[in-house]
Amino acid sequence: MKFSLSLALVALAAVGSAQGPQRCSGMRVRRNAASLSPQDWQSIANVLRQMNDDGAISRFGASHDRLFSRVHGNTCFFPFHRRYVLEFENIARRYDPNFTVPYWDATESFRNPAADPVLSNNGLGGNGGSNDRCLGSGIQSNMQVTYPNNHCLRRSFNQGDSIGAWYAPEIISSYIQSDTSLSTFRENIEYSIHGAVHLGLGGEMDTGYAAQDFSFMVHHANLDRLWWDWQNSHNSFLMYDGTGSNGPASLSDLIPEDSSVPFNGATVESVMVLGYGNVCYTYDSSAGAPQSYPSGGSNNGGNNNNGGNNNGGNNNGGNNNSANNANGNNNGNNGNNNGNGNNNGNNNNRSVTSGSSNLASRVLENQGIQNSLDSDIINRFFPGLGRRSGALKRRGSQAQPSNCGEPIPFPPRLTPEWIHMHGYDPERVECAHKNACEIVETLNNSTYTSPY
Repeated sequence: MKFSLSLALVALAAVGSAQGPQRCSGMRVRRNAASLSPQDWQSIANVLRQMNDDGAISRFGASHDRLFSRVHGNTCFFPFHRRYVLEFENIARRYDPNFTVPYWDATESFRNPAADPVLSNNGLGGNGGSNDRCLGSGIQSNMQVTYPNNHCLRRSFNQGDSIGAWYAPEIISSYIQSDTSLSTFRENIEYSIHGAVHLGLGGEMDTGYAAQDFSFMVHHANLDRLWWDWQNSHNSFLMYDGTGSNGPASLSDLIPEDSSVPFNGATVESVMVLGYGNVCYTYDSSAGAPQSYPSGGSNNGGNNNNGGNNNGGNNNGGNNNSANNANGNNNGNNGNNNGNGNNNGNNNNRSVTSGSSNLASRVLENQGIQNSLDSDIINRFFPGLGRRSGALKRRGSQAQPSNCGEPIPFPPRLTPEWIHMHGYDPERVECAHKNACEIVETLNNSTYTSPY
């Protein structure tokens, strides 16, 4: 009898393992940094000061620097940074159990980033001093760090006292909708908004140890949000294709770790699905955790393509009608958010595919694109919006509405130094940039009016 019971327990354990990580019993909600109050920012500042006094801030900077070449320029970019920001959040919660890393939607101020309220004295702070570039404002003002040597935390805007325009939400929307493989989506994000924000802020953020600036955490939380939106949009929660940190990508790969910030042997699969295992958080503008763990996960091994097509950083072809399904699992405020904000808002708007976290503007963006572009262009750049008929409506063909917004600025290029630092292929970077410029040019030449 005992022997039979033991066999049954072993069988149940095997089934549980095959089904993947267990669903979290409670979820915290990462909020848009733009929604934080001065009191929220002050709470974050208090935690960062304590962490820095204990050496944790510099440990994160050191670990990121030492792992740099293994976690950039390959598909491990997303799972590594998801686990990395989560580890920072978990350590911060030892000082304040209500701490949650907010995300900084850098597309909200893409036209004039330096004017973003998130960079105010109440938030992340602005530019560094004119002589030493030391950060003298914000939640890390006058902070001293120890890696790679003792120095002040630095910030140095890339255009002197200002920051050049970043990537418009519409460009990111196109990536989310038209990139059918994670390896392609990773390239487009890493070569665009990822690098633009790092280079725009400069200083600490333009180094391998950028994680000492809390801007790093809120920026990568936003990139993680975009990955989660992409995963939901394509129902591709477990797609992990292309090249990982040690060869062909596999869900069983260990996430690179450094002894100063250990992950205890975490695998790529362990972080693929929000709301499962130890990844117990969601985003206030995104779909919640799926009700059950996606199929095709545990013990798969090998290169997990899930039928994806690696188009290599240029999302300029093919129809992708799988986009924008949001997996049908939008649970709104899911579980316990530990006092870190409510996942309110219109749940239907959360399923609208967009690079923006602004739920109302998402609808205006998608309606505007549908009313301004012909079917071939929509199917090429915004396939999540579905097929439609009609010709491209150009600005010269009819009177412009009186509330027509300014043309979308063309996105910045990555610097040669940044490309070399990351080991990127310059030709692939240039290909991705040309594609982004083509998206902007197409929208600007139509009657489309950006709501951003």
